[in-house]
Amino acid sequence: MIENESSIEQINLSFNEQEDRLLLKVGLADKTEVTVWISRRVAKQIWAALQQASNALLPSGSGLSSATGNATLNRVQAMDHFVRDAELQKKIAQLDFQSAYQSDRKARSNAPLLAITCLTVSVGNLPPYMELQCSTGQSVKMALTGELIQALVSMLQLATREANWDVAMTNLVKASSEATSKPILH
Repeated sequence: MIENESSIEQINLSFNEQEDRLLLKVGLADKTEVTVWISRRVAKQIWAALQQASNALLPSGSGLSSATGNATLNRVQAMDHFVRDAELQKKIAQLDFQSAYQSDRKARSNAPLLAITCLTVSVGNLPPYMELQCSTGQSVKMALTGELIQALVSMLQLATREANWDVAMTNLVKASSEATSKPILH
């Protein structure tokens, strides 16, 4: 199926208690809206996809030292990473989490789609994108820029907390338990 592409203008993610699902609303610049039901299982896949995409956006070899690398090159990489991170933080600061979602958009489907799986796809040097494959055979694809990753992470954390799901906390707990399980020398 060929999909109509349009840039994302607004995103809303909320918990629906009756459905025991999250409802993702993506408002597009052409004043249309895509709505997708997200189960707890798919929310976990989205969380993993966002982490994977976030790691992919980091420059490869961004470490400050390398056994065989050139120190000058590492400084250049570090400065490049710092500049990109500062630009991303500036864009993130401009994200609007306070305004109400505009609900006067034309729906692209009669009923919300049901996401059955989430994939992360990377093609060449392009930003990775997240693909929500739906039960109807349709898919919703979103290019995962730094701003979109940050927005989705924030909304996913809030919505899963409201739903009382452990989605966002599972990886954080795993990371903190790994950090504390290593022996510490005093």
